[in-house]
Amino acid sequence: MSLLKMFMLIMVMMLQSFVVGDIQSDIYNGLKNSNSKSLSKHFASTLSLSINKEESVYSKFQAELVLSDFFKTNKTMELKHVQKVTGNPSSKYLVYNLKTAKKSYRVFVKLIDNNGDFHISELRIE
Repeated sequence: MSLLKMFMLIMVMMLQSFVVGDIQSDIYNGLKNSNSKSLSKHFASTLSLSINKEESVYSKFQAELVLSDFFKTNKTMELKHVQKVTGNPSSKYLVYNLKTAKKSYRVFVKLIDNNGDFHISELRIE
């Protein structure tokens, strides 16, 4: 492999890591602050949303409303990032423990690569 190709490959990988890191930070802060609006900035045009095993596929706007309703009655008190799985370059998985006054939840987030930008394609709160 030529030196130029190697350099370009390293640069692309570094840029992708930076972008994924940025979205991870936004997701963490959105969950921590019970802010569906900030999370929805990273939603894919449609996404699978499951809250307490009630699952459906929603548009970006609809998912924001459903998540907003959840956060109205379940304000985040504590959030812990548990795991990040990056087995496939086109998708990433994040796992959080979210604690509210009523209950503790496990949050699963699936990110998919769409032309170099990662978006949330699946969000499960169980």
